[in-house]
Amino acid sequence: MGHYVKDKVVIVTGGSSGFGLEAARILLKMGSKVIITGRNKERLDKAAKDLDHENLLPVQADACKTEDWKKLIDKALARFGKIDVLVNNHGAGVKVTEVENLTDEQVQAILDINIISVIKGCREVIKVMKKQGSGHIVNVSSGCAHQSWPCWATYTAAKGGMLGFTRCLHLEMAEWGGKATNFVPGAARTGFCDAVGIDDNWLEGYPGAYEFARTLVHCIDVPENSVVEEVSIWGTKQIKEMLNPF
Repeated sequence: MGHYVKDKVVIVTGGSSGFGLEAARILLKMGSKVIITGRNKERLDKAAKDLDHENLLPVQADACKTEDWKKLIDKALARFGKIDVLVNNHGAGVKVTEVENLTDEQVQAILDINIISVIKGCREVIKVMKKQGSGHIVNVSSGCAHQSWPCWATYTAAKGGMLGFTRCLHLEMAEWGGKATNFVPGAARTGFCDAVGIDDNWLEGYPGAYEFARTLVHCIDVPENSVVEEVSIWGTKQIKEMLNPF
């Protein structure tokens, strides 16, 4: 059986670690041409060496900066001539604490990284996709968008807002042949907790990045006349111990 993503050009932001890195690995094996981004050049170079593929293009870029989006798009077009898919996988918790403890700068950073940057990226990439008459955007949200936990309120606001944004975006894109998808992962062993400075011992037995990335790729690997509107994936241990999403 062939893959619908074969020969498609896919941008994966936050591709130097976690879901992004593993999704890129799977896509390359399936015959896609993949651009990965990351803010940290050292981590990006390490990821590129790990993936080691002729159809890989690493681009250092900060998703919060419009000029970096424009640079990324220019480099993708120069190398591959088109952009078929954008996976907005980047994001960060920044600071996990009660709302009263967040500074103005921390609030702004959470929103900039987790939703405003996504809006900027979609805006810039759609300019290319619309000319092509086709394109697919997958925005990676979070289980927080459907569930509530203390200390995650501002991050949840950003990720919950992404769901509504993506649904409206799909309707706009559908007018010219494009589509958009929400990918909603629960907790996984991706290094997220380390980055935000919280204990990750509770993640023992939870899925790893590769296990969830397979479902992320499935959202893309569909026929042109089909779309996955939204998919949620949870570790069975999280459902048993923390919540009932049913």
